[in-house]
Amino acid sequence: MKKHRKKIVLLSFVLSSTCWLSFSQPSLSDYLSNDLELKRLSLELKKTILSSKSTKIDNGIDIQLSTGTATFTFSEDDSYVKFQPSAKLALPQASNLAFTTSTKITKSGQEEDQTQIDDTKFSLSADIISGSLLTRKINLKKAERQVLEARRKLQDYALTAENNYYKQLRSLFETSSSIISSQKSMYDDTIDFEEIKAKGYAESSTKYRQALIEVLSDKHDVETKVHKLERDCAIFASKCNIEFTEGSQPKDFLPTEIPLVEALDILSFKKEDHKKIESARWNQEIAILNRKADKNFSLSASAGYTIKNSDTKSSTDKEKEASDTVDAGLQATFSGVTVGAGASIPTNGENPVYTLSASLNPNSFRKLSIKKKQNQLNQEEEEIEILNALNSYEEDVISKERSLNDLLWTKETNTETYKMYIKLEEDQKRHLQNGIISESEYLTALANRELYRIKLLMNDIDLIIYNNETKLLFCGDGELQNEEN
Repeated sequence: MKKHRKKIVLLSFVLSSTCWLSFSQPSLSDYLSNDLELKRLSLELKKTILSSKSTKIDNGIDIQLSTGTATFTFSEDDSYVKFQPSAKLALPQASNLAFTTSTKITKSGQEEDQTQIDDTKFSLSADIISGSLLTRKINLKKAERQVLEARRKLQDYALTAENNYYKQLRSLFETSSSIISSQKSMYDDTIDFEEIKAKGYAESSTKYRQALIEVLSDKHDVETKVHKLERDCAIFASKCNIEFTEGSQPKDFLPTEIPLVEALDILSFKKEDHKKIESARWNQEIAILNRKADKNFSLSASAGYTIKNSDTKSSTDKEKEASDTVDAGLQATFSGVTVGAGASIPTNGENPVYTLSASLNPNSFRKLSIKKKQNQLNQEEEEIEILNALNSYEEDVISKERSLNDLLWTKETNTETYKMYIKLEEDQKRHLQNGIISESEYLTALANRELYRIKLLMNDIDLIIYNNETKLLFCGDGELQNEEN
């Protein structure tokens, strides 16, 4: 009887939650700070921001300075150098408005330096009809989108990492719960075995052996689960950057409470913020802009002034000076046809100089009807993607509402049962002290109380995981802005 009482006391110590301490416990902040993927995504966001800044520079004011190609010529009689410096200032946001200037400089003479400057041009050009403005807008929107998606990816992974933390913690609680259940079975089988011995069954009898095998099997099952729990606690502790040394007890390592959170209603989120809906509409918006930017017809114009325009020099009269000209030009493109026309009007009243150009690409005409059909099919496909996203939203609403109802119902029933077992354990403890019940009946109530305490902790974890999974269905751009501010 004394040996039997020692086993009861030992089991009571294992089950009693009042013996649990709170040191070297895992924390979410330590777990997240030790997550390398979270750090990598943070660096990826910084890289994306830098890339976006580069794109804005490429699509902003453009200044180009060039010396041109310098040509050096040497001979016995003379030597000279010729180069064509130029400068350009472009404003893509103002219909591709561009100001350019260039000149030809020739310097020659060994005995007496001579410098000649010709074709000094000042020109202003702009698009009248083109898709350049839309193309610039698309490039900027894509750059901003890449930054936004990088921020979302980092934010989403933080929620996923938090879920991973609580899922691993929940698994440890599940193993703890399983150990307690196995200990209950071991205790019950031990009581039965003690009764068989008390009845005088021989050790060689079948009933004696079967009862002993049950006890030994229960003991092995408990020890196996305890070893697994200790191993899992050590692995989890390393992820939280803390130690779970040999000899440490899981009951001292596992937390005794979980942060309480309010349940999120999926209907409290905006429908248009559903990730699949938002993504489908974004893709459609960009596709529409791309189709608008891909114009079949474009028209650009230019105007300028040229000092000493060499085109006005006569091929027969070498002594004739080149005159200044006022220049103007147009260039139009329709599918595969490009036509250009220009005029340079001398300021001294002489005859103007005209330029014409034309090019043709027959394949562009042949592919025009194909492109129209492709655009039509793409539009229909985009609408289907939006409908699929809307259907996905409705399915998520149904799924999450049912999941939340199940979670709240489970927590409510577990809370009621836990309260019942607390009261029962208190009553059974008094009954045990008064000799009304056996120790086995008291320990059963104590074990059930501990099991439901752990179930309530797992309920709290399940609600955190549910909230995070619900958040992951939607774009949390509002939260991102608040973090930046």
